[in-house]
Amino acid sequence: MRCNFRNGYYIHTFKMIFKRYTQKIHMFKNIPLLFVFLCAIAQGQISFVKERNHLQLTEWQFRKGTIHNAFIKDFDSDSWEKVKVPHTYSMDAINEVGYYRGQAWYRSRIDIPESMKGQRIFIRFEAVGHDTKVFVNEKEIGTHIGGYSAFCYEITEAVIAGKETVIAINVTNEPNFKRIPVNDKLFNMYGGIYRPVQIFSTPKVNINPAYYASSGVFVELKDKNESNARIEVRTHISSKNIANKVSKIEYNIFNHDKKLITTVAKDVYLSTRDTLITEYIDIENPVYWNGRKNPYLYTVEIALINDGEKDQIHQSFGLKTFKIDPQKGGYLNDKPYRMYGVCMHQEWKQYGPALKEENHEKDMEMVHEIGVTSLRLSHYQHSDITYQLADEKGILVWAEIPFVHDYSGREGDNAKQQLTELILQNYNHPSIYVWGLWNEVRAYESSEEPCVSLTYELKKIAHDLDTSRLTASASDRGMKSNMGNITDLQAWNKYYGWYYGEYHDMAIWLDESHKKYPDIALGISEYGIGGNIFQQDVAQLEKPSGNYFPEPEQTKYHEITWKIIKDRPFVWSSFVWNMFDFSVGGWNRGGVPNLNHKGLVTYDRVVKKDAFYFYKANWSKNPVLYIAERRNNIRTDGKDISVKIYTNLPEVTLFVNEKEIAKEKLVSDSCIVIFKNIKLIKGENTIRITSNHQNKTYVDKVVLKH
Repeated sequence: MRCNFRNGYYIHTFKMIFKRYTQKIHMFKNIPLLFVFLCAIAQGQISFVKERNHLQLTEWQFRKGTIHNAFIKDFDSDSWEKVKVPHTYSMDAINEVGYYRGQAWYRSRIDIPESMKGQRIFIRFEAVGHDTKVFVNEKEIGTHIGGYSAFCYEITEAVIAGKETVIAINVTNEPNFKRIPVNDKLFNMYGGIYRPVQIFSTPKVNINPAYYASSGVFVELKDKNESNARIEVRTHISSKNIANKVSKIEYNIFNHDKKLITTVAKDVYLSTRDTLITEYIDIENPVYWNGRKNPYLYTVEIALINDGEKDQIHQSFGLKTFKIDPQKGGYLNDKPYRMYGVCMHQEWKQYGPALKEENHEKDMEMVHEIGVTSLRLSHYQHSDITYQLADEKGILVWAEIPFVHDYSGREGDNAKQQLTELILQNYNHPSIYVWGLWNEVRAYESSEEPCVSLTYELKKIAHDLDTSRLTASASDRGMKSNMGNITDLQAWNKYYGWYYGEYHDMAIWLDESHKKYPDIALGISEYGIGGNIFQQDVAQLEKPSGNYFPEPEQTKYHEITWKIIKDRPFVWSSFVWNMFDFSVGGWNRGGVPNLNHKGLVTYDRVVKKDAFYFYKANWSKNPVLYIAERRNNIRTDGKDISVKIYTNLPEVTLFVNEKEIAKEKLVSDSCIVIFKNIKLIKGENTIRITSNHQNKTYVDKVVLKH
């Protein structure tokens, strides 16, 4: 069993719950249920869930297809497949051409613990793809439309503590023109319960977990000076069937070292309707969340006490300000801060989107390793742990909804719903600096098209819900378009030299656009080309939709394009498309079906491509020494080859077959060192490079055949 507590508070919570449950173990029908409960704590999911009395629903029965009456308690599902959640039923999107788009059912039988008796009981899904109906003991509890945001329902009246409960889930990933995205042209619409599910309980008066499946607590920086920061803490309280309308609410603020620095307490008067409590709290000598330089996190502990019962949760938060200057780019906490990084999808070849916590951690470790300052989470709400890790690692995040590419004119209500969920469920993450409203949505005819008016509505919703952040969109049109420049910030998806033009055209476009529209802040929301690590001969390149995407060509593109962007500080953001290869069902390009090869890392996360190390050398503060084109290891031109090195170290020494050949100093501002006219012998040749820096020796080597 794997424990990964991110916060000292949870260790205390674990001990208390463990003591309670070992004392009451006789109340459970079997030991495995206790084990499932404890595993739920150890797996470390949403903080405001795991701090409460809860259990994780991992064991399910599953069947694909349209099945009548599958929500009935005594329905015979013994022949169904046994699966563990997270689970997707769309792996054929990766393994075959085309994939199943339709209905499926999940069923689970659990015992509600006696410890939940007399409490309010909830079920929370972090995400299900894509349309979901939830049944509990044959009662339809709710319907959720949208495959990326969480949803939470109270099930108190549908269950009995100590009794068996049957949960049935009807889900479909078939196209729905009233839901975003309306199709899967750019990425797969995976079906299934692919993120965690929990049942948990609270006192009768609680910090409302059903408020858009959020924590119910929202922290906002309202005012600041050198010696003080004032935050506003808004708490949504739910108080059904209360006897005592007077409650007490306590706020404890902890600093980054988990030391208590401020306490506020007051009485609050509740009604039978939900209540919003607002409190202003001063933090003396504040430390600001400052990206990778200092990702400083505070924590607020909120305790709500009514009739001797306490509902208590914690929320981490950071203090920051952010703005964009069209001439100088981004400013974090009133100081220049360059925004460069990658876009990222949420899937692995081995699992699709049904990722475990360790998969998310590995992805974010690689994102952090390459040295990004910013991350665009394409093209939908990602798992909460991704935002948590961005908070901790100091990576600024562009978070967006899946309003992508095509539109039907009927998806407006769902787009508004998904934006509301995205904002409220992720409000307290300091890493998020902008809400993305759409990607490559085109109004070809006029500014009167439905997608244009919807963009204005989405922008208003974003600002009504969150006054502290900007909105953004990603366009593939010109500087001026019917959809362009409605959001606070505009960025462009540009693929010069791949779908159109030449690589150097990026520089021409940026310079001409900046000169003609000096008041429009310019960002590059996507740039990249395909690269297959098993293809190395650049002479065979077939772009953009052929069957040969050689890796060295991808590397060459990034060398050229990054220098163009780096040399223009007015570019407020830039994002490589994509950090990882990902699946697009039905594609057949670059020699591998169902795959977009533009990633810097392979779909299975096994190989970091050459371009990964190019960016790591340019972006990371850690020492980098890497021999490029190492997979191009059979050289027919053995008499005079070049050896390309990516490094941020001051000098490199080259050895061929253990003989020192040459030394080169790093003079390139793109972190490239090239040894020219290197001769190979027939057969295998060991190429070794070394660099000594700050009393350490760094080494890399490859074997080339001639």
